[in-house]
Amino acid sequence: MRSLAQLAGQELLWVQPAAHRRVHELRAGEDVVAALRFQRGSLADAEADSDHWSFKREGFWHPRVTVRVSGSDANVAVFRPRWSGGGTLEFPDGRAIGLSSANFWQSEWVWQDKDQPLIRFKGRHGLIKAKGAVEIQPIAASLAELPLLVLLGWYLILLYAEDAAAASSAAAVAVTTST
Repeated sequence: MRSLAQLAGQELLWVQPAAHRRVHELRAGEDVVAALRFQRGSLADAEADSDHWSFKREGFWHPRVTVRVSGSDANVAVFRPRWSGGGTLEFPDGRAIGLSSANFWQSEWVWQDKDQPLIRFKGRHGLIKAKGAVEIQPIAASLAELPLLVLLGWYLILLYAEDAAAASSAAAVAVTTST
């Protein structure tokens, strides 16, 4: 299996093979190079380049997403969302990398370090399945956190899409019941 660093500059595709399962595969052609599997709620297992993490959204008033090496209770990073979308991934050593929407429609997202784009996501969420493209910038190929950023970025985009769908559904119910 090729590493994600070797695939920098190529367009990779996130696909959801089965609509009834919350499993997503990152593919380079026909090769699966990463996987994201939701267990229950927001808890997900993520795997790429022989690394394995768990992601989990926590908190209500001060939400965050914790990143842990699989089987560990210690956070290796914490993502702190902004109310307007996107947010900051913070590492224990004080480094931070930002995730932000690249357009008004929030169909494109980008990880960046001090205005330097690292990884770009173009999501296409259908009614049944989610899919999207990932482009790793050549400068990101040398980052030790590259696999983590690719997996966590897609995880966050999926959560954002689920939250937006739930809000839209709740608004539609409120309008229907008020008339």
